[in-house]
Amino acid sequence: MWGISFKIKSTFGHFRNPYTTTLKQTYPFPPKPTVIGIIGAMLGWDEKTVVNETEKFKIAIPLWLNRGKLIEFTFVFGVGKLKGKSRTQEEFRPERFELLLYPEFELIILNDSKDLLTEIESRIKEKRFEFPIFMGKNEFLISQIRMTKELFETEIYEITTPLGIVFKEGNKIPEFFSLSDKPKPTQVFIGVPKSLKLVGKKREQKDVCVALTTKEPIKLKEPLDGVKLDGAEYTII
Repeated sequence: MWGISFKIKSTFGHFRNPYTTTLKQTYPFPPKPTVIGIIGAMLGWDEKTVVNETEKFKIAIPLWLNRGKLIEFTFVFGVGKLKGKSRTQEEFRPERFELLLYPEFELIILNDSKDLLTEIESRIKEKRFEFPIFMGKNEFLISQIRMTKELFETEIYEITTPLGIVFKEGNKIPEFFSLSDKPKPTQVFIGVPKSLKLVGKKREQKDVCVALTTKEPIKLKEPLDGVKLDGAEYTII
């Protein structure tokens, strides 16, 4: 496969966790459909094309940083309901959002098409995007983007000591142990969106994965698919 990697930064970010109800919680990383949505905005793809192209890509996330989170009330504009032939007055409704502060990510994207990745690389270098690119929620524009590794060719390997976000197909948590003398807690997210489908005009989850967020090296009991770059291993999804 062919690959590139790049970094994105913003002041705020929000990647909706669909399993939370008391507030709109965020993942600390962008799920795969969000990453491909960013690519689609660069290239001017419509929603159907983004959904169809998602499974043709593989992604890895070597780096994720933020300066904490805050919970903020965001006023969402609600259109008034129809009563008979008239519509009631439009109003704002408050919703509680969890926001990432100053999020920063390094993203690796892989695809079989060299021409496609060459075009994406060119647009990142030139900051030439068909649509604005956002850090998840549409209010949060990506303020900085830069290449970190230009077009390269790679293979998919079985890896056992990954860094970055660790992805695994399905909903079964991979068995692992720490390689650090002072292990830090590892966050595990189950049911993270891997791909979507369009049902009418509504997007619904098609496939899911597990994601482990750990700041230290881990050793997997069973290998996972990934890439090897500059002496490090990263899982892909």
